[in-house]
Amino acid sequence: MTVSDSIPREPRLRRLRLPVALWLLLALLAACEPLQRPERGAAERARAEALANQQRHDDAAEAFLALAQAARGPERERYLILAARERRLAGRVGAARAILDGLPEPVAAANRLGWAQVAADVAVASGEPERALEILALAPATSKPGAAAELARIRAEALFRVGDPAGATRAYLEREVWLEDPAAIAENQAALWAAYQRFGDGITPEMAEAEDDPIVAGWLRLGYIAAARRDSQAGLNLALLGWQSRHPNHPAARVLLPRLLRDYVGIAEMPQRVALLLPLSGRQAAAGRALREGFLAAHYAAGGLEVPRPVIRVYDVEALGVLAASHQALADGAQFVVGPLLKRSVQALAGAGSSLPTLALNYLPDEQPAPAAFYQFALAPEDEAQAVAERAIELQQWRALVLAPNNAFGRRLLNSFAASYEGRGGRILAYRFYDPRATDFSATIKDLLLINESEARHARLAANLRTELGFEPRRRADIDLIFLIASPDAGKLIRPQLKFYYAGDVPTYATTAIWREGSRNNSDLNGILLPELPWLVSPSGEQARARAVLAEFWPQDAEARARLHAMGFDAWRLLPELAGGTLANGAELAGAAGRLYLAADGRIHRRLHWARISGGRLVSLAPLSEADAGANAIPAASPPD
Repeated sequence: MTVSDSIPREPRLRRLRLPVALWLLLALLAACEPLQRPERGAAERARAEALANQQRHDDAAEAFLALAQAARGPERERYLILAARERRLAGRVGAARAILDGLPEPVAAANRLGWAQVAADVAVASGEPERALEILALAPATSKPGAAAELARIRAEALFRVGDPAGATRAYLEREVWLEDPAAIAENQAALWAAYQRFGDGITPEMAEAEDDPIVAGWLRLGYIAAARRDSQAGLNLALLGWQSRHPNHPAARVLLPRLLRDYVGIAEMPQRVALLLPLSGRQAAAGRALREGFLAAHYAAGGLEVPRPVIRVYDVEALGVLAASHQALADGAQFVVGPLLKRSVQALAGAGSSLPTLALNYLPDEQPAPAAFYQFALAPEDEAQAVAERAIELQQWRALVLAPNNAFGRRLLNSFAASYEGRGGRILAYRFYDPRATDFSATIKDLLLINESEARHARLAANLRTELGFEPRRRADIDLIFLIASPDAGKLIRPQLKFYYAGDVPTYATTAIWREGSRNNSDLNGILLPELPWLVSPSGEQARARAVLAEFWPQDAEARARLHAMGFDAWRLLPELAGGTLANGAELAGAAGRLYLAADGRIHRRLHWARISGGRLVSLAPLSEADAGANAIPAASPPD
């Protein structure tokens, strides 16, 4: 008998069961323990939070993701939300969204506030403001100042993007309630001002007038100024000072306004008396009236900007004579002259040495120097030809053909385009003049495109072989663009003939001369690219307001005289810039006729907006980026030899 056999049976079974029970107990206790030691988890959390505080957002995200791998349930969700927040702060919106998409639905109640904050912010950054507002509606109420302020900020950004500036303003004001630090309040108001400058084009003076809350109404008036005058330092100063006089006790007048006036320091001057010298009788009376209408429309549209508006007196240069009109304006107390329009009148006034600051509405001849404070503004087609050359070179289109009318206008634009294009490395392979009174341009176009040479080669080959050959003429293949100088009537005939002779796929540029605003049946011009006035293709809020004034008071001219209206509008906008000396040293003004800048010779030039004729109407084109230039390049990225 062995020793084990001598042990009674029951005690032996107990001894066998004891290790099993102990093992089960230990396993149960192990399951209740965290996967990481408490002291280690706390250290890793502290490290992740320190990285976040140091704005090392990608490193912080990695640390929170590591913590999430070692956690379960709501704690894991919380770490993932924190990781998504850090990815968002690092600018990696897609990575943040991917983390959030991996969360279970619904998120645990304890994490819902943090999730709403991060998910809504990511939605705004992803261009989905409506989705952001839906997420914010799910956020639980909170009395935590930091979280409440952040939710209000995100709501404001989303509301601006969905076109609700009044609601966005209220959200920013709600955010300010949760802020106690004066510096944070100042930054909140500065953020609202910046948002107005970016998204405030939809704000109108009528929106402010309809607002019941005077604080919100004051902010909306300020928002209208921020958007309408964002590109005009002198005009902005004037509008801010006007707003201050109307709202001396507004919260922004105490906090934001002193900062703005300091940041936008400049001489804010609007002449109190302005003389408008225009031809209101004679052959150019219609042009003079259109300029007057555009000038007055800008005058009326500026009312919502709190800008001091001068007394304007209009003088008929054709009836009085330009020098007599100038002397009468001086006797009447004028401080600034706008006009005259006709070149001979501009030359006469400059030659007499006007004693008043003057914005002439035409250019002096190159050989005639301008007196001091004698500025010249014109819708010069040479600016448009230069814009075509610049865009073509940006797109690496180095080889051009030109088709121009056989008149002084056509030769001027051909010379202007050639100087600018060839000066940038481009090459005009050929040009042809056409009779602008003709209706059939096929011979000229065939000659320009070398279709005649293709037909001649076919005829020689057929004669040599003594047989009929299948034949389709070919145009020259060495061109990157066609510059077409034409009126609307000529353009509607030439463009289809270019297509007929196999040049429909060649980028074809024109100037504004080819488009008549208000005209119909323009489908034959489809595909043509042209530099056009922002007034026609992408008007700002103030420009749209002025156009509404014109449509109401001068409907017969609202379309037919649109470009002259834009010029008159810009003449008004230029007044404080020129009087205050702020349009200098490369500064630009976003005008109705383009981005305006002052050259050393006193001439004001334009950078125009780009449009394409599509579906018989003008369609605005976005500015070229470097990627666009590369993607649209036709030849190699260097000029041909």
